[in-house]
Amino acid sequence: MHVVIIGAGEIGWFLAQRLGAEQHDIVMVETDPVRASAIAEQLDVQVVQGSGSSPGVLKQAGIARTDLLAAVTERDEVNMISSLIAKQHGVAKTVVRLQSEELRTDAAAELVASLGADVVIDPDADTADEILELVHLTGADEVYPMANGELVVIGAEIADGAPVAGMHLSEVAKMYEPRWEFLFGAVTRGNKTTIPRGNQQLCVGDHVRVLVTKSARQEILHLLGLPGQNAKRVMVLGGGAIGTRVAQRLETEGVDVVLVERDVVRARELSELLQRTLVVVGDVTDTDLLSEEGAGSMDAVIATTGEDAANVLSCAFAAAAGATFTVAVLHRLSLLPLVRQFGINAALSPRTASANSVLRQLRGGASAVTTFLESDAEVDEFVIEAGSRADGAAVCDLHLPHSVLLGAVIREGEPAQIVRGNTVLQAKDHVVVFARPDALDDAVCFFVK
Repeated sequence: MHVVIIGAGEIGWFLAQRLGAEQHDIVMVETDPVRASAIAEQLDVQVVQGSGSSPGVLKQAGIARTDLLAAVTERDEVNMISSLIAKQHGVAKTVVRLQSEELRTDAAAELVASLGADVVIDPDADTADEILELVHLTGADEVYPMANGELVVIGAEIADGAPVAGMHLSEVAKMYEPRWEFLFGAVTRGNKTTIPRGNQQLCVGDHVRVLVTKSARQEILHLLGLPGQNAKRVMVLGGGAIGTRVAQRLETEGVDVVLVERDVVRARELSELLQRTLVVVGDVTDTDLLSEEGAGSMDAVIATTGEDAANVLSCAFAAAAGATFTVAVLHRLSLLPLVRQFGINAALSPRTASANSVLRQLRGGASAVTTFLESDAEVDEFVIEAGSRADGAAVCDLHLPHSVLLGAVIREGEPAQIVRGNTVLQAKDHVVVFARPDALDDAVCFFVK
């Protein structure tokens, strides 16, 4: 597919890297000459220097033959104009990033609708949603709802003393016969991620991604040796778009929230906006301040500022002081190794949520896509089409590629079900699939006629 990405910021760069590895024809449009030069040197993509709001620049990028345009710059107006031009040239699918709070109001709904964009994304809002999922299930470092929340993909590291440590997956499966409530979909050991089978042994320190029914979330975390508690006292560091959304949602849930914001004017605005949150003026890296406000006694400390170093340092201090669970928002993935080194439980990036929205448009029949910061494995939700190879077939008879694992089936009017070999699929079923990107094209063929 010919894909045009507008903006080589953190989101555009991640998309170009991910899609380029899947052998799509990628063109990146970027105004900054230094950034344009850097991406041309480091990634196997074509780069056009200029603005995505320029018809001439988009013509250079091959807009006439484009299958998908993703406008993800930090300027809403550029993204909007890019989408309009793309639709005028017959581009089938466009994804537009909009950040302005004003553009998310009902008053602007007609304007946004006029873009004709297939998907409008807000990375900050999506990141806030991901943080909230983690706060509701402390111990996991990834929590992604699938199938409208009936299923959840949980990512976590197997703790020392975990019940499943040392067991083979076939042994774990026998413990839960005849009905399974979860399935191990990916195992990362060191830098290698595999789609496991029954002979896979689970070891302390393995990072696993487990597909689990909503009702069994606590049980799987227990098996992994993790607390899995819902945080009741939370400190949010940074009162920007992400931090504000997190605080707003938490206080409506009755959580005790302390929010630290450096800017006095912004802190005053937040104190008026947030009814039950204690807003404190100060630097998130001021360890004396964090100690005074009880960072070490919190169920969760979440660093959401736009400064990665500040987020890492403040979370590291909170973890050392005794905070149960820490989450750092990162924009530069080069800092990821520091997260584990400093004992931080989880790291999130706005780029993954945005990438998932774009990939969903590229995956044909996929209604949901989940990708991960530290793995090329992904989880996709497909709808089985009538007459496809999966329609009427038992899972064991499909003979899916080895790097593809069918995890669950969701049938209208029935609870979500973790699949077994004898599970028979039918048209209109939703199926959740773990796969590596190089096997996805082969996997899609089973579900799409």
